[in-house]
Amino acid sequence: MSEWVQWIQLDAGEFPRLQELEVINCPNLIGGLPKRVPSLARLKVEKCPGLVASLERATCIHEVVLEECEGVQFEMQGVSSIEILKIMYFASLEEFAIELSTLTHLKELRVENCPRLFAFPEGMMRLNNLKKLTVRCNMVFFPRGGLPAPNLSCLRVQGCKKLKALPEQMHTLLPSLAVLCFRGCSEIESFPKGGLPSKLSSLFINDCKKLVGSRRDWGLQRLPSLQCFSLLGESKGVLESFLEEGLLPTTVTMLFMFYMPNLKSLNSRGLQLLGSLKYMLIWNCSQLQSLQEEGLPTSLLELFIMYCPLLNPHCRRKEKTGIRLLMSLLYVSMVKPSLTKSISVQ
Repeated sequence: MSEWVQWIQLDAGEFPRLQELEVINCPNLIGGLPKRVPSLARLKVEKCPGLVASLERATCIHEVVLEECEGVQFEMQGVSSIEILKIMYFASLEEFAIELSTLTHLKELRVENCPRLFAFPEGMMRLNNLKKLTVRCNMVFFPRGGLPAPNLSCLRVQGCKKLKALPEQMHTLLPSLAVLCFRGCSEIESFPKGGLPSKLSSLFINDCKKLVGSRRDWGLQRLPSLQCFSLLGESKGVLESFLEEGLLPTTVTMLFMFYMPNLKSLNSRGLQLLGSLKYMLIWNCSQLQSLQEEGLPTSLLELFIMYCPLLNPHCRRKEKTGIRLLMSLLYVSMVKPSLTKSISVQ
């Protein structure tokens, strides 16, 4: 509806039974949405730069998605029922016009591609019900004192090139955190003081050069619940040898290594100490030259090797070792954190 200019409201703009509303690709639409939508549960506004969305009377709404709506004024003071809030592709958004602390039922917050949003408000919230937080913008810092979200189980931080530190006091303020994924955060040098939460089970690191350079100080061996570790895309000169002895805890069952063009060797002793390791994937490590059978843990059930030209011929000669070397891996299903547990032993 690219030619739609104005919402003509009849009957005082009342839609008493409307539960879901999507307004998509209406670049000429100006003004506001219906004001009386007492049953509205879900709202999605996409590519509507002139629209004003006021939800002060939508007391039942639980999901709001705003995408590519440059200039949208979004008012929802007093609407505490929202459980899912997604704000994406707002080039001019510099700060939240809403008080996040009022969203007491919020379970998922996603902020992506907002290049002028550098920080969340100081002391912005104590989001007791928040379970999933995704930040993908030019975030420079998190609020001082950390993020008090006791039920947060998944934190994704992506493309924050100027971010130098993860939230403070993660080990105490985020006691339920199970999945931590950050990528393209080239200025992060270390994990926060006190380390990571003890319930962390999956850790995904992608293109974080400085952090990988200080890996000997990670302290991951103190994490009793860590089962999945993934490392992807490291820069030249940072990682030629990997898996130093004691780097990972013995609880790790899945180890993924992607796109490491300078990786030449794996530390045999470091691998052997991973006594619970069952699945290992090595993908597109073009300089990796050898993988010695005697350096693999006896617990290993499946070893996946893709696009490692110097390694594959060596492994094919090891077909009778009792380790299943699967060369035809459906590897895409293993890239996303939500799908890593789909691997099964046949």
